[in-house]
Amino acid sequence: MAYSFNYDLTKLPRGFFKDIALLVEKRQLHKKLGAFSKQSVRKFRVDQLLGIQLEDAISIVEDLVDLQIKNLVHEERFRNAQEKILLVPHCCRKYMDWRCKADFDTKFASYFCNHCSEDCMAHHATMLAEARDYKVFILPGGSCLKKICEQLHCDAVSGIACPEEIKLGIGVAESSGMAVRGIPLTKNGCANTQFNIDTLREALI
Repeated sequence: MAYSFNYDLTKLPRGFFKDIALLVEKRQLHKKLGAFSKQSVRKFRVDQLLGIQLEDAISIVEDLVDLQIKNLVHEERFRNAQEKILLVPHCCRKYMDWRCKADFDTKFASYFCNHCSEDCMAHHATMLAEARDYKVFILPGGSCLKKICEQLHCDAVSGIACPEEIKLGIGVAESSGMAVRGIPLTKNGCANTQFNIDTLREALI
């Protein structure tokens, strides 16, 4: 399930979580991650920067560090995979109503972008990924991943979502033997969510 609070990570430096993940891996701090995350949140005043409760800030840091570690662990397999897919959350579409011209395919329980708005995040994600031979699915919910995995024979999946949803998706993908790579939303919510285009571009290896 998604977080019960909203956040906007654009107020933090882009490399913040990757640097923490590399440090965690180098020092083997996984078993001490809770205390480490709390210390990092307090040191960098993450809760104050994001305007959320301390416990919520710690949850985000823990989840994003876990995600960076997963990305590092799967990086070589992901890079060498032949068939890759990108999962995009439908909440990052510019329009959430009839103005969005995406087609919905019941076979995959997913939308497919028709590029009706050049300033739509889903449009940008689709253009970037398809240029690198990814199949792109715009999901109305994380539960659709299992249906896609049953229909396709791919060996790697990359997904854009809030960290908590990515954790659930990673579990499904790993159980299907696929390499995984997650791109966190920089701003969550039920609509007008955002992700960093440069982060996505770097992730589409």
